Order: sequence, then structure tokens, then C-alpha cells
Amino acid sequence: MATALALVLTAAPARAVPLPVTVDRGEIVVRAAAGLDDEAAKLADRAEKTLPKIAEDLQDLPWPRRIEIRLVHDTADLTSVSPPGRGAPRWAAGVAFPDLGVLALALRRGPQVHDTGKTLDHELAHLLLGAAVPRAPRWLHEGFAWQHAQDLGMDRVETLAGMAWFGNIAPLDALEAGFPAEEAPASRAYAQSYDFVGFLAHRGRWQDAQDDGDRWPFRYFLRAMAEGKSVDAAAREAYGVGIEELYEEWRADLVRRYLLVPAGVFASALWVLAAVLLVLAWRRRRRMARVRLAQMAAEEAARGRRFEEEEGVELEVEVASDDDDEPPRGPQPPRWVN
Repeated sequence: MATALALVLTAAPARAVPLPVTVDRGEIVVRAAAGLDDEAAKLADRAEKTLPKIAEDLQDLPWPRRIEIRLVHDTADLTSVSPPGRGAPRWAAGVAFPDLGVLALALRRGPQVHDTGKTLDHELAHLLLGAAVPRAPRWLHEGFAWQHAQDLGMDRVETLAGMAWFGNIAPLDALEAGFPAEEAPASRAYAQSYDFVGFLAHRGRWQDAQDDGDRWPFRYFLRAMAEGKSVDAAAREAYGVGIEELYEEWRADLVRRYLLVPAGVFASALWVLAAVLLVLAWRRRRRMARVRLAQMAAEEAARGRRFEEEEGVELEVEVASDDDDEPPRGPQPPRWVN
């Protein structure tokens, strides 16, 4: 999903796109382009359900009490509905302005249709975190948004697996500079951020596999940053160790998780191969059974003809197919002749 957090962006003036459709739910208002009445109502409904879930991670922290969502048909129109002087990346499906409580979404980019529901969740997470923790680094923003939008696709899973296998994991101090100016869904910076923040969200107060923390340390970490503490100081208060130590823990955890992928894939491939071989064997046995039945039918028919010629009796021979479980009906050739 192509989304963007916009704090200070400038862009060339764009034609103004009117937003005549309004859905006002009090703390949420959706303004949309003409013809998007149904989509605006759906976004308002979804925002009402999503906001409380995100707010659970930001308890007692400030965030906009009235959020304005602006919806347009195409990404080319995002800049025109963004706050003056801000603009939006030309590749974005959505963009958030935390200091203003405004976000803008687009239904599509040319023929490509966006999942506006997931984009809304993603941008709302950016919006609330940016308002609560204005100094949050980019990696924390992107990872937090993933926690509440779950948009980790197979391209980023492959990126994480490649990082684990080949060890090309960027140091934390270089991560902030790793975010591309253009769209890059599979970039290492995004993948690392998503996975590292997920690790922080589920790590306990102590380095104990049995202690998932119930998200309490993660929320304490965000609260400490909101109070003005540095990322490292907030990490030490919440987790008992600095952010670099946590990053090394995550790195080891990433390698441990994704190094098992090849073995798992290999095991799956063996199961698939075994299943294919079983099917082929069953089909071969079925063909051989049919051939054998045909041979038996021919032998029975030949014996019947001989018996008919010798005794002058006309006999009817019926041979059961392999799909028929009932015994053959009608006169049958004798089992023996005296």
C-alpha cells in the first residue's frame, strides 16, 4: 500500500477539487468529491471503529478530538485537497497531517484501485501518533501504522527473509535515512520498521519469552517519548535496556524466525511432492485394474463362445466395471465344465 506521512511538504499549485459531500459524525467528519457519498459514509463508519483501537496505545496522550478526512477520486487530486503549502507525494494513496488533524485519501491511481479501508487505518495511526509524539522518528511512525493497518505484504516478507538470510540489515542510526523519496513498497527501511516496532509492541518489560508485556512496555515507551525523553531514554525506562540493545535483540529474533523459512518451504515441497506421487500411483493402479478387467472380460467372452459352440447354448456374459460394486447379473459362464 502506498501511503505517506506528510509533515512539511511543498508542491506546485494544483487545480482545486471541490468536496461537496459531507458526513459529520462529531469527532469525525468526511468531506468527499461529488459522487462519493457511499464511500464517505463507509469511511466514517470505519474511522469510528478504528480510532478507539489506536487510542489504546496512546492513553492519556493528546490527539485531535476532531479529525477531518478528505476523499478524492485519484491520487493526482490529493495535493489540491491538502492544507495550503503542504501538498502530497504523487504516488501516495493517502497522506496525514497530524498537527492539523487532517488526512486525505484517494480511491485510485489511474486504473489501480486502492484499499481505502486499510489506507484509512494506516493514515489514522500516523495522525494520532504524530499528534501525541511529535518527535517520533520515521521508523516508529511506519511501524506503528503497520501495527494498526496490517499491510505487510508478501513483497516485504520476502525482503525480511532476504535480510535474515544475507545479513544486510541496516543499523538503526542509518534507518531514518533509508526511506525513499519515491514509492518503494519492498524497501528495507519500511520492512525493518514494520518488524522492529512489532517486536517492541510485543516485548515484555524483561527479555523473557514468556512475558509478552501485554503492550504495556510499548505504551510506556510512547508515553515517555511524548514527555520529551529521547528514544534511548524512553526505551530504558520502558524495557530496562537501551534502544540499540533492543535493536540487536530484534535482529537476532528476525534471523531466528526467517532462517526457518527455507526448511519450512522444503518440508512443504516434500509433502506436495509426496501427494503428487500418491495421486499418480493411484491413477496408475486404476489404469492397470481397468486393463486387467478388460483382459478378464475378453477371457470370459472367449470361454463363453467355446462353451456355446460345444454345447449349442447361447450365453450372455456381463462383466462388472471397477466402478460397480454389485455382482454381475444374468446367466454366467459355468465355473467349470465336465
